[in-house]
Amino acid sequence: MVNRKKLRRESIKKEVLIPLLPNIITTGSLTLGLASIMKSLQILSLKVLPNTPVEELNDKFWWAAALIGFAIILDMLDGRVARALGSESRFGISYDSLSDLVSFGVAPGVLIYVWTLMGAGKLGLMALLFYIVCVALRLARFNIQAEDVEKYNFTGLPSPMAAGLLFAPVMLLSEFNIVPTKEIVWFYLFISPFVGIIMVSDIPYNKFSNLTRRGQFNILVIAAILISAIITNPSIMVTLFVYVYFIIGLATYMVRQFKSKKSVSKSTSDFVTPQK
Repeated sequence: MVNRKKLRRESIKKEVLIPLLPNIITTGSLTLGLASIMKSLQILSLKVLPNTPVEELNDKFWWAAALIGFAIILDMLDGRVARALGSESRFGISYDSLSDLVSFGVAPGVLIYVWTLMGAGKLGLMALLFYIVCVALRLARFNIQAEDVEKYNFTGLPSPMAAGLLFAPVMLLSEFNIVPTKEIVWFYLFISPFVGIIMVSDIPYNKFSNLTRRGQFNILVIAAILISAIITNPSIMVTLFVYVYFIIGLATYMVRQFKSKKSVSKSTSDFVTPQK
C-alpha cells in the first residue's frame, strides 16, 4: 500500500515536472537575456565615471555579450526537449517567442547602443529600434509558419543567429581590448538594419536539426571539434560561426536566384519564333 502511494506520488510529480521542463529552460534563456541588459546598464553607469579602466569596461562588455550566447544555447535546447518529451504547447511556443524577443532583440540592441551607437545619436537609435522591431516580426511569423512552411528550413535569418551577428564582434574586440572606432560605428549602422531586413525576408536558412539525418557519429565528431574550439577560443569561434552561417545562406540564395532567372530566360528564348 505504501509502495503504491509512493509510486503514485512519483507519477504525479513526473506528470507535473515533465511539461514544465522546457518552460524552465526557456525561463533560463530569458533570465540570461535580462542579465545581459542589466550588465549593459551597469557598464553605462561606469562609462560616465572618470578614470574607469578600459580593461574593466571591456571585461564587462565581454560578459554582457557572452550572456546572450548562453541564452542561445538554452534556446536551442527548450524546443528539442519539448519535442522529445511530447510536451509541446501553445503556451510554450508563445513564452519562447517572448523570451527570444528579450534575449535576441532587446538585449543585443541595448548592448550595441551602449557599446558604440550611443555616440551616433538618433541614427544609431533608429538602426537598433528597426532591428528589434524586425526581431518581433520574425518571431510572430515563425509562430504561424513553424508547423508547415518552416518545418525543415527557416524562412529568413533566425533571431538567435541575428543576435550573434551583433554581439559576437563585441566579444571579439573586447577580448583584445580594442575600443570601438568610427569604422565600427558605421559597420553597426549598416549591419543592424540589414540583418533586420534579412530576418523578415524569404531567404531560406538551414535548420541545425536537419544535420542529424546525415549520421549521428559524424555529428558527434563535428560537435566535439566545435565544442573544443569554442571552449578554447570562444570569441573567435562564435564570430566565425555566425558570420559563416549568415554569408553561406545569403550566397546560396543569390546563386539559386541567378540560376532560376537564367533558366527562365533560356526557356522563354526557346519559344521565340525566329523572324524571317
